[in-house]
Amino acid sequence: MGKIVWNETLSVGIALIDEQHKTWIERLNALAAAINTNAAQAQVAETLGFLVEYTGFHFSSEQKAMQAHNYPGYAEHLQKHEALKATLAELVKDFEEEGATQSLANAVNTFLGNWLIKHIQQVDQKFGAFVREKGIVIAGQG
Repeated sequence: MGKIVWNETLSVGIALIDEQHKTWIERLNALAAAINTNAAQAQVAETLGFLVEYTGFHFSSEQKAMQAHNYPGYAEHLQKHEALKATLAELVKDFEEEGATQSLANAVNTFLGNWLIKHIQQVDQKFGAFVREKGIVIAGQG
């Protein structure tokens, strides 16, 4: 998978979440570039660490909004978030044990990129539709 480019098919219609997704995509692209260009291990580690932390922050933000508005798909959405956090933890473990390998590059380029796009378009957009249908305004929404 090449560089992920934000476009309107990735919008969930909630400005706060869309902006967080844009940051997530930017950092995922930065991580892929760092690995693919054989950047210093410290740069890869820093970018991977940020991605893990930002993922936790973003998921927490989404989950709080879902809970605050009694989103009926919350439990299923939470399971998908937890599964990705576990996968990210495995990638960190792999990096710590083996460094920036081709296997790590493939996981970042393919799995994480595909997961993110699919998750936004098939899961997050359901929450966006719920918010619009109910006339809910999310704090930080433009």
